[in-house]
Amino acid sequence: MPLQDLRTFLQTLDTRGDLKILRDADPNLEIGAITELSLQRNGPALLFESILGYAPSYRVAANVLSTPRRALLALGMDPELPEDVAIHRFREIWDNYKPVPPRVVDTGPVLENVRTGDDIDLLQFPVPLWHERDGGPYIGTGGAIIHRDPDSGAVNVGTYRVQLHDKRTTGLFTNNETDGRQIMEKYWAAGKPAPVAISFGPEPLLFASAASNNGSPKGPHEYEYTGYLAGEPVSVIQGAVTGLPISAHSEIAIEGEVAPPTEKAETEGPFGEWTGYYEFSQTREPVVQVKALYFRNDPILFGAPPFYLRANHSYSFALSLRSAGTLSRFAEMELPVRRMVPIGPFGCTVVTVEQQHKDDVPRILDALAKSGFARLTIVLDDDVDPYDPWDVLWALSTRVAPDDTRIIPFQNRNLLDPLRPMGNRATREPLADKRIIINGCRAFERLADFPPVNRFSEERREEVWAKWSMADWLK
Repeated sequence: MPLQDLRTFLQTLDTRGDLKILRDADPNLEIGAITELSLQRNGPALLFESILGYAPSYRVAANVLSTPRRALLALGMDPELPEDVAIHRFREIWDNYKPVPPRVVDTGPVLENVRTGDDIDLLQFPVPLWHERDGGPYIGTGGAIIHRDPDSGAVNVGTYRVQLHDKRTTGLFTNNETDGRQIMEKYWAAGKPAPVAISFGPEPLLFASAASNNGSPKGPHEYEYTGYLAGEPVSVIQGAVTGLPISAHSEIAIEGEVAPPTEKAETEGPFGEWTGYYEFSQTREPVVQVKALYFRNDPILFGAPPFYLRANHSYSFALSLRSAGTLSRFAEMELPVRRMVPIGPFGCTVVTVEQQHKDDVPRILDALAKSGFARLTIVLDDDVDPYDPWDVLWALSTRVAPDDTRIIPFQNRNLLDPLRPMGNRATREPLADKRIIINGCRAFERLADFPPVNRFSEERREEVWAKWSMADWLK
C-alpha cells in the first residue's frame, strides 16, 4: 500500500467499516471520554466533525492506530494477521532495511494556508481537553516533532506531548533520554534557541515511526525508515523559518524555536500519560514560540492520547516494532527467543523461549539484564501465550524459579515513572532504581518428564471448532 496521509488513511478505514464519524461533540472532555470508552472496547477509529464552538470543517481524529489491525494496514500488511505472525514477518522487513531518504518538494497540501506573525492563531483549532485532570488542552498527542542535530546535521522525528498555552505558544515536554531533548540541550549549551517544527497531523506511518522511541534499525532518521516501510519516499517541504523538513501532507504544522528553559518556560501539566497514571506534578517546562503556522483546508488534528488499562494502544504497535528489532538482535546472538510482548512500559515485558540447550535460558537472562527493558520482565517457555495474562500467571505459579530471579540496579532517567517522588521531576536528576527479571521457564533437565498441560491439542480444538460452527454461538 502506498504511503497514505491521515485523511486518505481514514477514508480507507471508512471503506473497511472501521471508522466512526461523530458530530457535535464537545472538546471539553466529551471527545476525550468518547475516545477512552471506544478504545477500551477495541472500537473503530474516530473522526469528530462539526465540533462545538469551532469551524464546522475543523476536525479531530482519534484511535487511528489503536488496534493491531489498523497498524498493520498502515504498514501495508495484511490486517488480519495474528500479531505474533505479523511481528515475525516484520522481522524479515527489519533485517533487510535500506534507507529511503525523503523527497524534498516545492509545495504540498500543508501549504494551502500559511500564517505568520500576528496572523498565527492556534486557538482556532478544536484542541480537546483529553483527560479530566489535565492542566489544559494538548494539541500534540499524535504529532511528529522535528529537530536537527547541530553537530551531525541528522534529522530526528519524535513524539512528545505538546500543551497549548495561547495563540502563539505551546509547551514541549521531553524526557531526559530522548533525542529531541538532547538536541535542544546542544543549542542551549551554545546559548542559542533550538529550532523545531511540529506536525500535528502526519502520515499515520510516520507517527508510528516517530512514536517507536528511536527503535528504527541501525540508527537512521525516521523519515528514511518510514520511506523504507512504505516503499516510497516521504514528501517533505523545507520550512521557511527553520529549514527543517516537514511532511508535505501534514494536516497542521508549525515552525518555531525553543529558548533555554532558564530564559523562557511555562507551567506544564498535569497530563494523563502512557504509564496509566497522571504525571501530576506541575513544573516549568520549555515552550515553543511559534513563528509560522501551516494547515490544510478542512484540517484534521491527529489525537493519540493515552488512557488507563490500554494506556499504550495508541503506541502499542510502535512498541511491537521495536520488539521486532530486539528479536533480530537476539537471533544474531543465537538466542532462541520467540516472542517479546510489551505489556506497558512499567507493567511488564513477557519473553517466550524455545529451549534447545541447557544454557539457553541463563544466556537470555544475562542478555536481558544488560538491556533496558521494563521494570518487570517475565521469561517463559514458548508453550505459554504471552498475550493472555491468565496463561502468564498460571505458568508463573507452577514453574517459577525464585532462586533465579534477578534484580538489576540502574539509573532511572524517566521523568514519567510513577515511582519518581513528587516534586523530583523538576531537577531532572537520575534516580537509583532496580529492575527485576523473573525466570518462569521449566528447568531444562525436566523438559522431558515435566507434567503435560491439561489441554486438548490445537489440531483437535480447531477441528471441533469448525465442525460445530462454534464461532456462530460463542462470542
